[in-house]
Amino acid sequence: MIREAVYRPTLEGSVAAPLRARSTGHYRIEDPCWEEEPRRKTFLELFWCTAGEGTFVAETGTWHLRPGDVFFYFPGDVHRISAQTVPWEYYWMTCDGAHLDEVIAGFELERRTHPAGKAPRDLFARLGLELRDLTRSGEYRAGATAYEILSLGCCRGDENIPDGAVETFQQLVEERFDDPSLTIGSIAGELGIHRSTLARLVRRRTGISPVEYLVSRRIQEAAGLLAGTGLSVKEVAAAAGCTDPNYLAKLLKRRLGRTPTELRNEGR
Repeated sequence: MIREAVYRPTLEGSVAAPLRARSTGHYRIEDPCWEEEPRRKTFLELFWCTAGEGTFVAETGTWHLRPGDVFFYFPGDVHRISAQTVPWEYYWMTCDGAHLDEVIAGFELERRTHPAGKAPRDLFARLGLELRDLTRSGEYRAGATAYEILSLGCCRGDENIPDGAVETFQQLVEERFDDPSLTIGSIAGELGIHRSTLARLVRRRTGISPVEYLVSRRIQEAAGLLAGTGLSVKEVAAAAGCTDPNYLAKLLKRRLGRTPTELRNEGR
């Protein structure tokens, strides 16, 4: 059995950061009857499975953690964890902070397992080193690494999804977003899959719809050109794949809260 853990040396920490790393570890359970004693805990905890299978009981139900899956316990939850198949191996980290509730809401975390892909072992190792750094700088860096792990843990990454289709979709958007004839329907046709299938795959992989992805790339291009060049709004719209400058202006105002003129002035 492997039980590696690194803990912050103080209960409250020494920095007033919105998110602070408390501890991290790596467990490998060999005993099929292993069960952690139920205990209520006051922090956010992430579990990322790399081998075997374990069971987590929460107020939302009973969840099975398999390789590539992530599970969260929230502050105040009673932790009930047991092994199902061995060896069961997982990485974990705990976090607190003055704005932890906002972090949980912002990441839309849920008390349930979801596929997130391979565990970022290098980031967990880095977090351990940063927690061992007893300086304020080390604590700040540990918080930043914890945030990065949370970000990856929120991404849906079912390995059964054909990566090629999503990657090709992203490549087509990057190469041809400036073509106003490029639509989700045309991309689905080129990929030889139904539009609804493409929507499901892209949303599961990226967290947003194909339409949102394409529109976001065009807005990103338009905002950059307005801030960094002297092109007219009409020219910027054409370069971003929009045939109507007025529609682009409305998109920018709705999405970024700024008019083309305001974006241009900010770039000066």
